[in-house]
Amino acid sequence: MTLCVNPTTNRFMTSAHERKQQERQARRRRIQRAARTVFAEKGYAKTSIEQIAREASLSVGAIYLYFRSKEDLYVSLLEETLELFDTEMTQIRNRSDLKVDDKLRNTWTFLTQWAASDVEATRVLRLVSQPNIRKQLSDEVAESVGKGIAQIRMHLSAMIRDGASPALMSEENTAAQSGAENTVDLFWALFLGVLQTNDARVNLDLPGGTFNELAANAFTAIEGSLQTHNLN
Repeated sequence: MTLCVNPTTNRFMTSAHERKQQERQARRRRIQRAARTVFAEKGYAKTSIEQIAREASLSVGAIYLYFRSKEDLYVSLLEETLELFDTEMTQIRNRSDLKVDDKLRNTWTFLTQWAASDVEATRVLRLVSQPNIRKQLSDEVAESVGKGIAQIRMHLSAMIRDGASPALMSEENTAAQSGAENTVDLFWALFLGVLQTNDARVNLDLPGGTFNELAANAFTAIEGSLQTHNLN
């Protein structure tokens, strides 16, 4: 028996599936836009799912169809931020007129300027480091944000490797490979550390440098690491 497939029907089914996915994504983004507005206005602690539902003109039940919890929705707001990071870091990485330390300096400047302009988003970024947050997150959000952060690390690692000699970064040179990854860890840890340190300084009215001064001092440590590993 010959199985006949109607290409018109198949195209219709594919198109219907695509439309459903597009509609789902559009509603998901709608919820995120509403959440961003409410979180920015009221802060994370004082925001409720009910308030977000009202802002999005949806029912509370509709919100829970897309997000497991308030934490899940809050962390999902990183998705657009990480897409922005990916685009900007791709452009910096592809600039042939810059040395590796200049690329990292430009990346640092971009990240710190973003942090100064979008304080609420930096709070979301720090939340993913909190103990036991994973159980509050859906697999979809955890996977999406995890991939976004991994992409940032990939860009940083690539910048360092692109600036090193092929012999230095050969697969046999495990010390250099480890040095490059350690520098990526240091870069990201310092960025998060600057955010936390600045928060403590502001919240407790502690003496110390401004956010920009803290950021500048942190990058000095990155430059020292690059020199130590001879990656320029």
